[in-house]
Amino acid sequence: WDEIEDWIKSDIATDFVSKISQRRQIFIEDSDRTVPAIIYGNILPKPRSKTIQNPAFLQGIPASIGCVEGTVKICRSLTNIIDQTENMILVVPYTDAGWSPILLTAKAIISEVGGQLSHGAIIAREYGIPAVMNIQGATTYLKDGQRVRVDGYQGTVEILESRE
Repeated sequence: WDEIEDWIKSDIATDFVSKISQRRQIFIEDSDRTVPAIIYGNILPKPRSKTIQNPAFLQGIPASIGCVEGTVKICRSLTNIIDQTENMILVVPYTDAGWSPILLTAKAIISEVGGQLSHGAIIAREYGIPAVMNIQGATTYLKDGQRVRVDGYQGTVEILESRE
């Protein structure tokens, strides 16, 4: 935006085609770079090569290591958290700084969006709880009170049979 604003203010004809071509070449040269493992806090496994076809398994992005079983608590926003969330597996659409106190009481986190460097993933690693990110539709697919196993090593959520 700064460049565009400068181009407009300077009223100088700019060669966009060469600028775009130059940036595309830099992007291609840098496309094989990876983020060092130290940024992630823990060395995480490589994503599975095959997609899980079983509807009792949801595949996401492993974001904080650990494996726990527990009961789902859907939290679509901070304003609808009425019930006790302690020791629950919180299922959220996303996280930001406002979620930190709520996540402190969680047993694990499942998020519809995010990755290994998202806020929820970083907080989960700081709190030492498993997290699986980027499970689209998790807040509608999973239900309050449902038992699941969250595997932060593999980035999976397994829906468990009810113990009733």
